[in-house]
Amino acid sequence: MKKSYFIRPAFLPVFLLTSIGTLLVGCSAKEEKKASERAVKVTIQQIQNRGQAEELSFSGTIEADNSVQIGFSVPGTVSSVKVDEGQHVGTGQLLAAIDATEYDNALLIAGAGLEQAEDMYARLNGLYQKGSLPAKDFIEIKTKLAQAKANKNLSMKRVADTKLYAPMSGIITVKSIERGAMAAPGAAAFTIIKTDQVYARLTVPESEIGKLTKGQSASVFISTLDQTFTGRIAIINPQADAVSKSYTVKVQLQNPGGRLLPGMIAQTKIATGKSLDAITVPASAVIRDADDITYVFVAGDDQKVTRKRITASGVQGDDVIISDGLKQGDKVVVAGQTRLKDGASVIL
Repeated sequence: MKKSYFIRPAFLPVFLLTSIGTLLVGCSAKEEKKASERAVKVTIQQIQNRGQAEELSFSGTIEADNSVQIGFSVPGTVSSVKVDEGQHVGTGQLLAAIDATEYDNALLIAGAGLEQAEDMYARLNGLYQKGSLPAKDFIEIKTKLAQAKANKNLSMKRVADTKLYAPMSGIITVKSIERGAMAAPGAAAFTIIKTDQVYARLTVPESEIGKLTKGQSASVFISTLDQTFTGRIAIINPQADAVSKSYTVKVQLQNPGGRLLPGMIAQTKIATGKSLDAITVPASAVIRDADDITYVFVAGDDQKVTRKRITASGVQGDDVIISDGLKQGDKVVVAGQTRLKDGASVIL
């Protein structure tokens, strides 16, 4: 005989309840496990207002203390060039010369003319003193003598001008002539810059120019040299730019080794001596996205984070000064933030 197996109705509800209960418990455990896996372990720092020394930051460039362009004052063919670009020269050093043959000949002629005029003057002066020469004729010979002297002096100067000397010590930055070329009066042959001391040239907005004074100390960082230099404000131009309404400020820097070169970028910081209440966060907490938006993550009481856009106004040490986006008491994520997104759960 074939046996039949079945569940008695009386036991069916108990069986179903047991199975469903087991299933619910299993699902709940899995959900809790997933939630736990999604939560990110982070470290937070609660924001506090604190006294912050006001420090203004500007980006500028290094410029030479002095720059001059020099050239020949007489025309001629360049016969020699003694220096090259980048070379350091001293005051009075010979830089170049032009062919002086024509000017030497002119000097000889002027010299001969002066001798003739002097001889004539010596003879006629005696006659004039004796009353044998009219005053008009004597004045004429005196005039010719003076002209002859002037001609010789001019010829001597032109001979001297065939050589070009450095008017100051410095560095040759531009050489515009070559041997065999024609030199023209007034045309620049060389540019010399003086770099024993240099300036960091800054552009300061109207809102901050009133915080600066002549003689104020400044810290200038040159990234090219990875070095910070200390200087003082030497010049504050009182005339604002007509378009930008900004002012030019120059910080003087000593440069005995000549390492500071014109054109280098100068990141300059100037302490105003005032203290401000400021919100700061560690630089490591700040994130910048592909759209160049700067933000941090702030943890809430529900252990979820909110992405908050911030505006940074400066840097001090390892901290970023925040001018907008955060308030006192905010809990900023300072470690683990790179694995977060807006609304993510965290473990504090």
